[in-house]
Amino acid sequence: MIGYATLRFNEPRRHAWSCHAFARMAVIFLVLSVLGASAAWPQSAVMTITLTGQAMIRSDLRATAPSAVPRIRSLLRGDVIFSNLEGTVAERGESVQEGRGFLTPPEALDALHTLGFNLLALSDNHAFDMKVTGIQNTLREIDSRNMAHAGTGASLLEAAAPSYLHTPKGTVALVASASGLIAAGGSATAARPGVNELRIEAGGERNEAFTDLPNASANSPNPEDARRILQSIREARTHADIVVVYQHNHVFGNKSFATIFTEGMSERLVPNDWVKAWSHAEVDAGADIVVMHGAPLLHGVEIYRGRPIFYCLGNFIYNVPPTLTYIDEPMNWESVVAEVDFQAKALRSITLHPIVLNNIGDGQPDIHNEYANNEFLDTRGLPSPANGSRATYILERLAELSKPFGTRFEMQGGAAQIILAARETAPIGSAAADQR
Repeated sequence: MIGYATLRFNEPRRHAWSCHAFARMAVIFLVLSVLGASAAWPQSAVMTITLTGQAMIRSDLRATAPSAVPRIRSLLRGDVIFSNLEGTVAERGESVQEGRGFLTPPEALDALHTLGFNLLALSDNHAFDMKVTGIQNTLREIDSRNMAHAGTGASLLEAAAPSYLHTPKGTVALVASASGLIAAGGSATAARPGVNELRIEAGGERNEAFTDLPNASANSPNPEDARRILQSIREARTHADIVVVYQHNHVFGNKSFATIFTEGMSERLVPNDWVKAWSHAEVDAGADIVVMHGAPLLHGVEIYRGRPIFYCLGNFIYNVPPTLTYIDEPMNWESVVAEVDFQAKALRSITLHPIVLNNIGDGQPDIHNEYANNEFLDTRGLPSPANGSRATYILERLAELSKPFGTRFEMQGGAAQIILAARETAPIGSAAADQR
């Protein structure tokens, strides 16, 4: 920790400025200058925030895939390393045989910590896979490990509240929510644990992405939910140096999530219009980064008012059951790790590293029981660096998806940098920033 020092000295004859006095003052000013430079270091240092695809982790990788841990850890560099925990914690002996049942043991959180993750969003459609018990398990286990998290809570007030991660280089806030495929009873209320849900409306109908709404009008966020989330972002803005806002979304149009992905519809490849407008509103409220999951595959990147919007980063750990064939296409097993650098609260650079995930695990799959957890499931969907032509393809596809937003990429070996305009790197509160 960088601190401040208080220096005191006695000056019996305050008006008798001898050469010795001037020399002594020079030394003091030098010391103060050094201390001042040290104190200013957190503001001038580069803070790297690393964002990954969702972590659909189903076991303690340190035990089930120990040889993969060093490889995965090498992909994650930064002061803040973020993902979404796609699932819910089940204590020993607990299980479900309904719904999706994306359960993970408490030790999976230790594995994520070992990999470097220190900021987690919990808001998603699988947070409620073991109902209230699962929400409570996850909160209890993650709090016992002092991991910063947001998006679920014992009440709506807690689920919507920003979480803060304090680092030597500044404070990072996280506000998290989810839209679509939230099970009945899964959204938090004033008296019920659950998810910070952003309900989506299509005219007079709720669009929960469970069913097709062929004659519905355009989607838009529920006004009450929107006000709550935007207020949380504004609150975070007053207490943090950098504000990360997370959205787990499954509303890609007026057809159900299952229809869009089973039929391979084009809607699965791009954010719906409501998502783009909503993300802009989040930046206007104070978000420095907007990041999303849910597709689960890559969507484009937009730089809006000098702030990046990652419309979907796909998967990072994808222990998905082999029974879910409609979200098993080659693109689901490719993604990027995004490194976002800030200095003095100004965006400095965005570097994208392509990754691939293995879709075949060890052992034998159970292709009939979606609740089976076995060696195959625990060892599939683990990331490795992408190389050669496949790395190029992943980056070129992401660049193409980002073109409609005016985002330009510069390929640099096996990675890519987003080209930022001068006004996009202006610090918050500067004249250039105000003109964005």
